[in-house]
Amino acid sequence: MWDSFYAIFKISLKAIFANKMRAALTSLGIIIGVAAVITVLAVGAATKKNISDRFSNMGTNIIFLRQPWDLDSSISSPKDVTMDDVLAIREIPGVAAAAPYIQTSFDVKYKNTSVGLSALATDTDILKAYDWSVERGREFTEREIADYAQVMVLGATAAQTIFGDVDPLNKTVVLANIPFTVVGVTKKTGSSGFGFNIDEGALIPYTTGKVKLNAGWGSTNRRALDRVVIKAADFNQIENTKVDIQNVVRNTHRIHPLGKDDFQLDDFASFVEQAKSTATTMSLFLGIIGAISLIVGGIGVMNIMLVSVTERTREIGIRMAIGATSWNIRMQFLGEAVTLSCLGGLIGIILGIVFTLFVSKYMSLQAHLSVWAVLVSAGFSAATGVFFGFYPAYKASKLTPIDALRYE
Repeated sequence: MWDSFYAIFKISLKAIFANKMRAALTSLGIIIGVAAVITVLAVGAATKKNISDRFSNMGTNIIFLRQPWDLDSSISSPKDVTMDDVLAIREIPGVAAAAPYIQTSFDVKYKNTSVGLSALATDTDILKAYDWSVERGREFTEREIADYAQVMVLGATAAQTIFGDVDPLNKTVVLANIPFTVVGVTKKTGSSGFGFNIDEGALIPYTTGKVKLNAGWGSTNRRALDRVVIKAADFNQIENTKVDIQNVVRNTHRIHPLGKDDFQLDDFASFVEQAKSTATTMSLFLGIIGAISLIVGGIGVMNIMLVSVTERTREIGIRMAIGATSWNIRMQFLGEAVTLSCLGGLIGIILGIVFTLFVSKYMSLQAHLSVWAVLVSAGFSAATGVFFGFYPAYKASKLTPIDALRYE
């Protein structure tokens, strides 16, 4: 039996290499499809892992309080999220920390250096919420917050970028033409706070940011915050904590018991799952494109095999005349189709590995080759050859020796 398969394989290779350019163009769809599937699966898995790694340091027990982006039009006088909400939330037993959050960007100037910087106007509870810490110097104090002090805690990377080897503590920088004194530098964390990278940013008192820098989208209300970052004490009780927060904020906003909320609560886990879902959807979409390429490649294989059957009709007749059975003819052409598809699949696998390594090296994604993806792609390319090669092989096997020998 193995000798028979080996003979079919040799005949298939001979027929394929007899028309190299046609075989290459025919298998192009399979090559692209297999390479795309392998690369997309590797990149998709790496993207989801990257999302998990980026947010794992902050935990999933973070809750955000904010105004809805699509506020219900039936709410006549919605209230902004303010420090009144923050102070009330801090009294909830299930809350470990609650911090005001106003994000803005400015150019920071020190001597001849000017650096674009993302600044977070907040208070010291943000360090507890995100498990950040000050490595050098100190946090700003409650008195400095109350006095609208122009003080700043720099991220580790930002401090290095602005000051180089100079000690940044007690140095003065200019932020939006206002002098700020650097009182601390945070420990490098490598994590971000929902769009804010502490390593490359700075922390300033929320009072200073709101009043002196006019930061935040609720600029007409100097008490308004972009959002409140809340850390639940127990992840297993996060839903109960959200209910407690909802009740407290409804009370501070003086919402009628039958009225609708003019605020929204989002837990951090939902953001992570949403980001993963988006990555999965994108991978699936690109994977479908790869699968379509495989189908198009399979149709090309069927087309070229039908042409091959027509071109080699007399050859089929001669083989049948000297004793070849319909089964032999069928296996010959089916073997050619499978061999052509498998060769395309092999080249596609090699290209997929190369693309995966390229993405891993140049796109800051730790994309690892999936053995499962390689096996599936190899199996799919072989199945493509069988599926799309069956009809041409069947058609060849149904020719009669006399008709085949008479064919011009």
